[in-house]
Amino acid sequence: MSSKAASWHLPTGIKSVEANGYLMAYQEMGTGIPLLLVHGSLCDYRFWSYQIEQLAKHHRVIALSLRHYFPEQWDGRGGDFSIAQHASDVEAFISVLALGAVHLLGHSRGGAVALEVAKRHPQVVRSLILADPAVRLDLAETDESRKAIAFRSMLFGNFLENVAKGEIEVGTAQFVDGLLGNGAWARLPSQVHEIFLQNVHTALVSDPLPLTADEELRRFDFPILTITGEHSPPFYRLIFAEMQKRAHLPQPIVIPGANHAMNFTNPPTFNAAVLQFTAAH
Repeated sequence: MSSKAASWHLPTGIKSVEANGYLMAYQEMGTGIPLLLVHGSLCDYRFWSYQIEQLAKHHRVIALSLRHYFPEQWDGRGGDFSIAQHASDVEAFISVLALGAVHLLGHSRGGAVALEVAKRHPQVVRSLILADPAVRLDLAETDESRKAIAFRSMLFGNFLENVAKGEIEVGTAQFVDGLLGNGAWARLPSQVHEIFLQNVHTALVSDPLPLTADEELRRFDFPILTITGEHSPPFYRLIFAEMQKRAHLPQPIVIPGANHAMNFTNPPTFNAAVLQFTAAH
């Protein structure tokens, strides 16, 4: 364990364990079959605050923080920040805690991490739940695919430009509004602002999405649930439609009135969809 990792301050009630030589912080509640929650960009284990207690009525729920996210105060330096690294860390985390096969839920970039775990370490996956996952497929060039890809490039490009000018909060607010809808940043509580700003460097690293081949999707032999928000960006609907065509993945559950952060813009419906799925598997 590095001395830097050992010096982190863990908030009350938060646990940690070393996996892949890295100290991983996590929140845990409940008993039963493990349900592991993997956050996306700018987030950490606190992203799941509306899920932990409700899901823990039925599962041993674990929300972890990926490498270099809060509670680490990371400056963006080093070469060990990637989806592949995070997928390896998640598998090691599952092994160290002897969780066996888990229900694995990933949101946004965390969906890309969960998908990589499923591709590389299917033995640790009991079921896979993908909430607006950041997935890269070999897409044919169409107006729809060009617009979807351009949206993601513009979102991150503008964010990087603002941060480079020192306008970190302005850039973060514009990024959030672009992803969640106009005015979303202003509507979010201050504690959510704090989460995003504390993890800002994790969204500034060049971290290309791994390509997922059609045959990799078709190899999955565990149950899969896909979820999107009614007002999520079109990019995710395109990805889900392509995954359905290529590997007969299910149609996504659409969370009404919710945006990309559907787990805290409509928690009751999101939680119910997850629990209905895990109860069946």
